[in-house]
Amino acid sequence: MKQFLYIVTAGNQSIEVWELSYTGEMYLIQVIDTAGNEGQPIIISKTRNKLYIGIRPQYQILVYDILPNGILNKIGSQNIPYSPNYLTFDQNENFLFCSYYHDGCLSISKIDQKHIPTAPIQIIEHIKGCHSVKLNLSQKLVIVPSLLNNRIYLFQLLKHAVLPLKFLKYITCSIQSGPRHIIFHNKKDYCYSINELNGTIDVWKINNDKNNIQNIQNINLLNKKINNNSFWSADIHITSCGKYLYASDRMYSTITIFKVNINYTLSYISQINTVKQPKSFLINHDNQYLIVVGQQDNTIAVYNISMENGLLYLLYKYPTGINPTWIISYAI
Repeated sequence: MKQFLYIVTAGNQSIEVWELSYTGEMYLIQVIDTAGNEGQPIIISKTRNKLYIGIRPQYQILVYDILPNGILNKIGSQNIPYSPNYLTFDQNENFLFCSYYHDGCLSISKIDQKHIPTAPIQIIEHIKGCHSVKLNLSQKLVIVPSLLNNRIYLFQLLKHAVLPLKFLKYITCSIQSGPRHIIFHNKKDYCYSINELNGTIDVWKINNDKNNIQNIQNINLLNKKINNNSFWSADIHITSCGKYLYASDRMYSTITIFKVNINYTLSYISQINTVKQPKSFLINHDNQYLIVVGQQDNTIAVYNISMENGLLYLLYKYPTGINPTWIISYAI
């Protein structure tokens, strides 16, 4: 099995393709120009071996074939209405969801037979600061954080309807918390949201029978008092075994490590200083490595993950292009 990393370097208007060895070493194998535009969110279709990236200011989704050697080959594009912030698929990868933070809305496109997204078939507005979108594993509940309204919106995915999303309700979060990104535990009934503005994580229990989510914990990223009480929290990921959760903050250039308890709540383990302004990071497919990119120091850092205690141990650092904003991995 080969592992590849795809890094969006917004300052260079490019996608870097890296090969990740079994030792954690990385090798740059390709640099793709994103049509003179700044790349933003990326997502990979595993069933189609395709990479999708949103770009601006020429608002589009670009689509690339992922070849057996990890190299990208552009196959098409689709115009979108606004500047994209986040991409995700439904379970069967028939719909592509795109959030638009600055324009406060969410769009849904079908994926056609050529693997290209159609023009949006539905646009849902009035989600102020719509930063991301996630579907729970049962694919019945669509969860959309509204960072500027301190809300999490809930929708139902209708599989045989003209308009696929139906609004259900919204959940109010803490004042000035700023819910940003969400991840799911491998037990589908729990998820975790990182709050950008107050440096916390909320733990949610998903009640599918009631189309609802219930908050069961709020925990701080920093295990110490901060005088200015200012945060810029960003990314959140969990190991596929469900044992450890990691969260980054750009203000302090840190990654916080949590243990996932038997009741799915979190316990603080430790915190490390990492690359400068870590907006995006990932955990590779076998939970061996955590790889993070720094927007300010244009650096990739590779850490080994201890499965005994979740701690991170720095292995390698590499220079990357200017302002790396997204990183995603794929195993072939």
